[in-house]
Amino acid sequence: MRIGVVLDASAVLAYARMDAIAVGELISSAYEGDARTGIPVLVLLDACRELSPKEWDLVTELTSREDGPVAVIGLAAHQVPGVAVNMDGLDHAAAQAVAAVRDLGATLATYTPSAYTAYLDDYDVLALS
Repeated sequence: MRIGVVLDASAVLAYARMDAIAVGELISSAYEGDARTGIPVLVLLDACRELSPKEWDLVTELTSREDGPVAVIGLAAHQVPGVAVNMDGLDHAAAQAVAAVRDLGATLATYTPSAYTAYLDDYDVLALS
């Protein structure tokens, strides 16, 4: 199953804090359409620093099923240059999210779409609200 949607840190934080239902609905919709949602590992690292243990448990539950609707997108050595090229103006996590969208032909789901205007085409970014 392909990854059709990539979550950035704002989307992961909103999901974990139950601030909105949009992320959960997006994950379900993608999965029903035979696509998984991806979370870059560097996004998980950033989110982990900001979440309470209970919130982190929600994220862990979401990403722990091997055949579940969400997959963690790793970072192999050969992928580092593709992430590094995006780091002029983006943090590590956002840079990996942009690289994943480009590599996978996916859509980025975010609550901060303006952060990505210089890096992705408008049609590659889904503004959550």
